[in-house]
Amino acid sequence: MKNQIHKVLKKLGYKISNISKKEKSIKDLVRSFAVTNDTHNLVISSAAYLFEIKKHFPELVLESHKEGVLASFNGLQLYVETSEEFFILKEVFIEKDYNLLSNESFVVFDIGMNIGISSLFFGLKKNVEKIYSFEPVLPTYNQALYNLELNKTYSNKIEAFNFGLGGFTRIEKVLYNSQAKGNCGIRLDLSLVIDRYNAEEIEINIKNVSEVLPDLLAKHSGQKKVLKIDCEGAEYEIIQKLNDANLLVDIDALLIEWHDKGAAILEGILTANNFRIISRHLTPITGMIYAFKK
Repeated sequence: MKNQIHKVLKKLGYKISNISKKEKSIKDLVRSFAVTNDTHNLVISSAAYLFEIKKHFPELVLESHKEGVLASFNGLQLYVETSEEFFILKEVFIEKDYNLLSNESFVVFDIGMNIGISSLFFGLKKNVEKIYSFEPVLPTYNQALYNLELNKTYSNKIEAFNFGLGGFTRIEKVLYNSQAKGNCGIRLDLSLVIDRYNAEEIEINIKNVSEVLPDLLAKHSGQKKVLKIDCEGAEYEIIQKLNDANLLVDIDALLIEWHDKGAAILEGILTANNFRIISRHLTPITGMIYAFKK
């Protein structure tokens, strides 16, 4: 446990010389959750993320549940199986990667639902009228459905689909690791987290975005439409297809995480379609684009 705590403290930015002073607070944090049967050491391996979540949500409670833990906070219950999922929870609820604020009502298309964290984040917003969520990986999709079932007060406006969106309809082979669900996608060996040695190859269903979105967009002609896109490399073909099909004219805002190929391609398409954008590089191979219709 001591070595794991040292790793956690390094993640939090503490110097080696200060680690011993902070070990007790991390141990106390882990013990305060009193999670029994934590056979995969999920709590200690996620302690750096839990430390930040607990600061913002002091009411956070963890309970041993199925193959992971049930995290209760902010009126939500989320079933979490991996440290990566706590990282995503921190991104969404603490760093607020998708915290779009508006006086107007809007509809969200969550392309890359994962286990439902971002969909439920949008579900908490009173001015979000409807959320359409897309997740092609079946175990991840099933975990998302479970989380939606746990939060019926907010999930009643979420409609989930077990397929991904792309530039054309197909069956795609991808790499899947249950400990890194958020890295499953068409990137394959470009991912720094999963590879052919620690993942299995599975098939997922991808549908042409230009054939799926029009009918859904037509249901909300008087509302603002927002695309949240985090789909591990498929963002380029999605934006290109939306451009080719002249569907970007119907979109008011996009919140995009890009991977591997840089931001320039996406920036060019979006600015050509009359969007103002904020573009951030997070790492050499990932970044965020926030685009808003002029």
